[in-house]
Amino acid sequence: MTQADTAAQIDSPRLASGNADSGDAPAARPTPLARLRDLPVGTRVGLGFGVAFALVVVLALVGVASLYGVSRSVSGFSVYADASQAAADLDIGLRDLEVAVRDHLADGDGQSLQDARLRRDGVQDKITTLAGLVGSPADRKAVDEARRALDAYWAGFERLVALRADRARVLDDVLEPQVALIRQGLARLKDAGGVDSAALASDATVSVLLMQDHLSRFVDRRDDRDALRMRVELSAARNRLAEMNRYLWVPGTRQTIDEVEATLAGVGGALDRIEKALGEEDTLRADTLAPNAAALAAQAAEVRQRNDAGAAGLRGGLTTEAWRTVKIAAWVGLFVLAAGALVVWFIARSVGRPVGALTDAVTALAAGRTDVALPAAMGPTTGRDEIAAMARAVETLRANTVEMERLKSEAAEMHGQALRGKERAEAASQAKTNALVNVGHELHGPLSDIVTASQSLMGELHRLGAGELANDVEQIQWTGEQLVTLVDAILDYAKIEAGTMDVVLQDFDVNRLLVEVRERLMPAADLHGNDVVLRAAPALGQMYSDFTKVRQALLNLLDNACKFTQGGTVTLSAERFERDGAQWLRYSVADTGAGFPTAQTGRLFQPFVQGGSAGGAGKRRGSGLGLTLVGHYAAMLGGDIEVASEPGQGTRITLALPAYYQPSDEERPLQVGTDNATKRPLLIIGTLRPMARIAP
Repeated sequence: MTQADTAAQIDSPRLASGNADSGDAPAARPTPLARLRDLPVGTRVGLGFGVAFALVVVLALVGVASLYGVSRSVSGFSVYADASQAAADLDIGLRDLEVAVRDHLADGDGQSLQDARLRRDGVQDKITTLAGLVGSPADRKAVDEARRALDAYWAGFERLVALRADRARVLDDVLEPQVALIRQGLARLKDAGGVDSAALASDATVSVLLMQDHLSRFVDRRDDRDALRMRVELSAARNRLAEMNRYLWVPGTRQTIDEVEATLAGVGGALDRIEKALGEEDTLRADTLAPNAAALAAQAAEVRQRNDAGAAGLRGGLTTEAWRTVKIAAWVGLFVLAAGALVVWFIARSVGRPVGALTDAVTALAAGRTDVALPAAMGPTTGRDEIAAMARAVETLRANTVEMERLKSEAAEMHGQALRGKERAEAASQAKTNALVNVGHELHGPLSDIVTASQSLMGELHRLGAGELANDVEQIQWTGEQLVTLVDAILDYAKIEAGTMDVVLQDFDVNRLLVEVRERLMPAADLHGNDVVLRAAPALGQMYSDFTKVRQALLNLLDNACKFTQGGTVTLSAERFERDGAQWLRYSVADTGAGFPTAQTGRLFQPFVQGGSAGGAGKRRGSGLGLTLVGHYAAMLGGDIEVASEPGQGTRITLALPAYYQPSDEERPLQVGTDNATKRPLLIIGTLRPMARIAP
């Protein structure tokens, strides 16, 4: 469709309405072609539409006369068909409601509950619509029964939601605080007596934990065996308290035992409430939700069947009447087509030639020729019709094209300036990397000499019996080693940033590696008053990877754990496991330090970022590159990192590496992901488990 056609269609309604009273004028007094060309384009197109409109009116009158006899049957058929469709929509809405209810019962969040309410409202609207369409007493009765079934179904669902909320409140507000109090009391009893009382308190604690575990399984699976085991573990905890009560005579322990026993009795009451709520939930599902949903679906199916039968009875008569109407409309349509073709021929001849000339001008302009000249007959100042207006628009387009070419040239120049700025920024970044490498190399030699001289001087002072001076020199040596480690970290980061870090592969014994990193950590652990615990199987076997990077990654993790733990425990554990048919090694470093919020996980692996101290007193020593290098080492060696931490509970960082190095096919960015991601990310946020379950 050309621009002239578009302009003509915009003006056509006005022209058609102006010619409605004189639709037969062209037929009574034909207009010569020359006179037609003098009319504006909009008038010409409007005249053609007026003739076509008159012919369509004739066709409509014929159709109305033919369809009048069919209207009554169509009306009845439409009522039956609409009622049948409304019943089908009601059945679909019910299925959607059941799905939304199941989703909420599975997820339990507010969004799924809101979705279920919207689905319920939709089903109510469909029942109301169906009630307005049906007319027979049987259908009205079925609709009323369906509405009652929906009300009963939704009332049962709301009762079920309330029961689940009450059960959640019992779990969170009653049971969890009671279990915490029990565990605190058992901890005090464990420290109050001898070995036997400590064992009984530990057994009671384990029974309480197992009771919680069986309760969780019972809530998820509704298995009576889990309920029985839950009760058995609660009884076992009470029996352990009874045994302690017989011979534990330390002052104050009787009161603690009585408090724990009272709390255990409260736990039993909470378990009774939870079991009762679960029983009521199952009863509501079986006796209220399912029967009412089935009743609602049955009523909808009954209404649909009756209306389908009524529609089928009218379909035969409609077919005959419709076929006769089609034949009449076909003959009249042929006449309208012939008349319309004649009108189009006249209009096309009067509009096509000037539009073609304008098209040639626009095509030349689109090809980039801004010096194109418009025909004089339709120039911007000579013509008064729509084509002249289009010519003026083309003239404006030509001026805009010239201006756009100028702006494009300026944009290209600005783009070149931006590219040159980018090159300068990249050169500055490279200069920064070179400066880091040069400074690192300049510092590494003197620091190594200081460490070597300190070692020699410390040995000489020990030989001369100057123990205090030897301790001071040992502090100098340890500080120098820390500075050497810091310079090495900066050099490694500079190599990684420059893309020159290589992987040096060798076979090494995993257990010897663990012993070595533990020994090297002891000065830092003693500085902060921490205990270092090594938990690993005695024979973890060999690992084929970059020994230096694996060792440095473990040292960085252990050093970071010691820095943020005061007078606590740092645990290094290792295990061999299988993933996707290949052997892997999992190294875990856990501490009992301050911990940090989960939202800070990705930030702590950024370069030159340090966490604050536990008390908020400031930053710890170091460059802020330790965890950054661990992330890059894990990516280079094809592994991944899992971080789990809670403020005040400690931190666990797990480094998983393939036992036999295989080059990675793709680059893995240091971004936070989850365990259930489709493609396993490099940095994963895990769940912090208790310290007793960290080691394998």
